Amino acid sequence: MNVSDGFRDLRVPPGMVAICALGQAGFLVKGAAGTVVAIDPYLSDRLAVNSEFGPPGRWARRFPPPFAPADLDADIVVITHEHADHFDPDTLAPALARRRFTVVAPPVLEADVERLGADFQPGLAGRDLELDGVRIHPVPAAHAPDYTGPDCYDVMVQDGAHRFLGYVVEVDEGVTVYHAGDTVPHPSIDRALTRLRPRVALLPVNGRDRIREEMGIVGNLTIGEAAHLAGAAGARWLLPSHYDLFEVNSESITTFVDVLDRRFPDQEYLVPKVGRPIVLGV
Repeated sequence: MNVSDGFRDLRVPPGMVAICALGQAGFLVKGAAGTVVAIDPYLSDRLAVNSEFGPPGRWARRFPPPFAPADLDADIVVITHEHADHFDPDTLAPALARRRFTVVAPPVLEADVERLGADFQPGLAGRDLELDGVRIHPVPAAHAPDYTGPDCYDVMVQDGAHRFLGYVVEVDEGVTVYHAGDTVPHPSIDRALTRLRPRVALLPVNGRDRIREEMGIVGNLTIGEAAHLAGAAGARWLLPSHYDLFEVNSESITTFVDVLDRRFPDQEYLVPKVGRPIVLGV
C-alpha cells in the first residue's frame, strides 16, 4: 500500500486532523469525515530540467517524492499559486487519471486547470467555498511571479482577484488548517486570520535574502516571522514548509527548532517527516 492509499484509509477521531507532508509546500489533510484535501502537491521532478529560474539541475529534487503522481488519491486539490513547485501539471494529470477531483485555485489558473480535465472552482479571498463537506476559506498571500525589487512583496490583484492565495481549510467544525502558500507578512493576512483563527499553521520558513533575490527568487517568511504569524493567528500547532526540497532555496530545520525553542517557547510545533502521516489534536 502506498502512502496516499494509507492516508485515505487512516481513521481520524473527531476534533483531530490528519496531515501528511509531501515535501516543499505539499500536504495531504483530512478530518474525521474522511474527505482528502491535497494542497500544492509537487510530486514530479520537472523543474530539474525545465525552470525559468536557472540552469538545469539547480531545481532538482533533494529526495524522491513519497509516492508517484499517479498514486495521488485526493477528493479536492487546493493550489495557492502558479509557480511550478505549487501548481504542477505533471503531478495533477496522472492523478486525475486515477480519480477525478475538483481543483480550487486563483482565477488566473482557470484555463490551465481546465486543460487538464479537472473541475475548477475559483479561489477568491473572503469568499468561502464548501466542497464534499469541507469549508475552504481563501485568504490573501503577499508574493509575486518573480523578484523585481522590494515592492514585489505585496498582495497582487489581477482582474479583481488575488493572484496569490493562502487557504484556511476547515475539515470539520472548528478543525482548521491554514496553508499560507508563499508569502511574507502583510496586514491583509493578519486581518483574515484574526477572523478565522486557524488551529494548525503550515507556513513557509525559507526566508529571503539578496543572493536568492538576484536569481529572481521571491522569498518567504523567516522562521521568526512564521512563529509570530502562527502565534498572532492563535494556531496551536506550527508546521514548517518550503524549506527542504531544493538546495538553492532551503533552510536548516535545526535552526527552526532552535528559534522556536529559544524565542517562542509557548508555540507548539512539529516537524513532520515526508510521507509519514500524523494526527494532531487541535
